[in-house]
Amino acid sequence: MNKDILKKLCTAFGPVGRENAVADIIKAQLQNNGFAVKTDELGNIIATRGDAPYRVFVTHMDQPGWVVEHRDKKHILHLKPVPPKFNLGEGWAVDAAGNRCRVFVESESWRAESLVKDAGKMGTFLVPSPEFAESHDSYLATALGDRAGSVFLIEIAANIANDQAVAFVFYTGRHLNFAGLTAPLDTLDIERLYLVEPIPCSEPGFITGEGAGMLMRTQGSIASSAWVDEISSTASRIAVKLQAGFLADTASGADVLSRAGIPSLVLGVPVGYRSSRIERAAVSDCNHLVELLKAIASGKTGS
Repeated sequence: MNKDILKKLCTAFGPVGRENAVADIIKAQLQNNGFAVKTDELGNIIATRGDAPYRVFVTHMDQPGWVVEHRDKKHILHLKPVPPKFNLGEGWAVDAAGNRCRVFVESESWRAESLVKDAGKMGTFLVPSPEFAESHDSYLATALGDRAGSVFLIEIAANIANDQAVAFVFYTGRHLNFAGLTAPLDTLDIERLYLVEPIPCSEPGFITGEGAGMLMRTQGSIASSAWVDEISSTASRIAVKLQAGFLADTASGADVLSRAGIPSLVLGVPVGYRSSRIERAAVSDCNHLVELLKAIASGKTGS
C-alpha cells in the first residue's frame, strides 16, 4: 500500500462538496497510469481503461466537517455540522486556506474561535485538523476511513494489465445520504460492481488486524451468494485473510444501489476508533485488501 499517497489524501482538505484538492490528487495518479478520466457536474470522478463492460470499483472522497453560518460581534464563528447532527468532537479545525480555529460546543451549539481575526466568513467549510501517523502495524489518521478507499483503487490501477476492462468511480456525498453515488454509474456498462468502504470494528465479525472485510448483508441489501463464494475462493487461493460479516446499524452505499436495482458487493478494511477524530487501520489488513482487489480487477477470481 502506498503510504505516501495515503498520507497526502488523509491530510488533504475535502469536506462534502469541496473535494477539489482530493480529486486533483486522484486524477493525477490515474492519468499517470493510462486511464481516461472525467469529472461530472457533481464532482464525481469516473476513470476507465479497456473496453466495456467494466468491472467497476467505487469509493467516496468526502469527509464530514462544518460550515460557518455567521460570525458574531465577538468574532466567534457559529457552525453547522455537515452532515447535520454529525459529532466530530471538539478540537482544532482548518479551512481550505489552512487557517486554524478552535471548535467547541456552547449551549449545545457548535462554535469556533479562529486564530485569524477576519477568517471564517459565512459559507466557509472547516474540517478537523489533519493528522497522520504510522506505527509498525497501524495507520492512524483523521479522515482515514474516508480516504483509504481511494488509495486502494489508485494502488490497483497501477498494478493491472493495460488492456484490462476496469472502471473506477470516486464519488461525493457519502456523508449526505450517498447523494452522488448513482449518477456516475448511469454512464457505465457494468459487468460487476464492488464498493470499497470502511468497515466499523464495532460491527459483529470484524476485528482490526484479522484481514480484509467482506459484507454479506447490509441494512438494505444482500450480496449475491455466487459473488461471496467467488471472493472467498479467491482470497483462499492467493492466501489473503478475509473476514465476513454484517452491517446491521451502519448505512452502506450497497443499500442505495440495491434500491436502484444495481447489485454490488462491499469490501473494505476494519477501521477502529470511529467515535474519535483519529481512526486506526491495521497495515496488514490494508495489504490483504490491496492484493484481493488486484486479483478481482485482473479477472483472476475463483478457485
